[in-house]
Amino acid sequence: MKLQNKARQHWLVGSVLLTTLYLPSVAAEVKLNGFASIRGTSVSSDGGLAPYPNYEEGELSFKTESLFAIQASADLSEGLSATIQLYGDGANDFSVDARWAYISYQLNDTHRVSGGRFANPIFHQSEYEKVGYAHNFSRLPKAVYIGFDFSTIEGIALDSQYNIGDYNLQTKVLYGSWAGESFSAVTNNFVDFGLNKIMSGNATLAGDWWQLFGGVFAAEIDGAVIDSTTVFPLAAGGIAFATANGATAAQVADFKNRLSWDKKDALYWFSGFAVDYSNWLVDFEYVDYGVKDSTDAINTSWYLALGHRFDNVVVTIHTEDYAQKADFDFLNGVTHPVLLATGKGIHNAFAQREFDGVGLSVRYDFHPSAAFKADYFKGTDTRAAVGDYQMFSFGIDLVF
Repeated sequence: MKLQNKARQHWLVGSVLLTTLYLPSVAAEVKLNGFASIRGTSVSSDGGLAPYPNYEEGELSFKTESLFAIQASADLSEGLSATIQLYGDGANDFSVDARWAYISYQLNDTHRVSGGRFANPIFHQSEYEKVGYAHNFSRLPKAVYIGFDFSTIEGIALDSQYNIGDYNLQTKVLYGSWAGESFSAVTNNFVDFGLNKIMSGNATLAGDWWQLFGGVFAAEIDGAVIDSTTVFPLAAGGIAFATANGATAAQVADFKNRLSWDKKDALYWFSGFAVDYSNWLVDFEYVDYGVKDSTDAINTSWYLALGHRFDNVVVTIHTEDYAQKADFDFLNGVTHPVLLATGKGIHNAFAQREFDGVGLSVRYDFHPSAAFKADYFKGTDTRAAVGDYQMFSFGIDLVF
């Protein structure tokens, strides 16, 4: 699956470069820009396990949250443009990836259509989540922006902008797919995973000092690997015991279908608001997501932040909560008691991870294109291997 993903990436990059280089009689104006974060991060937990993937517990690391990206945009005239973004981060040993590679056409003053690989707007700030300079946190609150592996997708998108009196409305709709690896908190490992038939839509309504936003995306899960490597192995013992105690082949087949993720529907949605008034800043976002009719637990997470701007310094305090609620409706109709108990146990395993905490962040804009940030976060994770944990970081976010 990873090889297939790389091949698709190379095809997309090649398409963008060919469009840029070989359109006849077009003198393309190419603009280069980018962003970077150089940050030292220290994480410690009572249980000895870092609360998030790729973080090093007990050490000060300048690798985990450091990253860079360079972006080339070519204006091919008459509304056509091509964009490619090369990205690397410490979590992946600074291996360079073509994170974006797409072509856009400006249909008119209101609508722009794009095709290729681009950011997946899972939640409100997902499209610029990696650009630390764009927000006041050292990292966006993990309860919401936990680091989805499908942060970029391949597909087609329509961006629109409307002026409605004193207000501005921005919308985005897209269709696409994604294939790669995703982290499982049940096994603490990455597994092959995919999202097919992604359909997404979001909108932001803004006034002079406020924003209201919301969005949704749905997809069909390509989960054959997570079924075979995680879900079904967890159920194997219970199925064997149930079979020994009278469970029929039909009951077992029905049970496995209920547990399975493959071909099931995933639904993600978000809503929230932002205020920037008289140097006071308030941000709130609530998200809800999960794989329907499967062992997956529905995530209901949020964060609330209050900040104040003192000239070129912004101080922000925030609280966040990542919760998973058990819902055994997917087991309705399972009559064998051993299978029912097994299904509930597996569902509880997928719902085991919850965390919350509070953080303090300070941003100092010492340069028109760079900001120094420092933050402290204290949280609690329900996994015994993590428990109470603390994070401290400092560094520089910049754009160029």
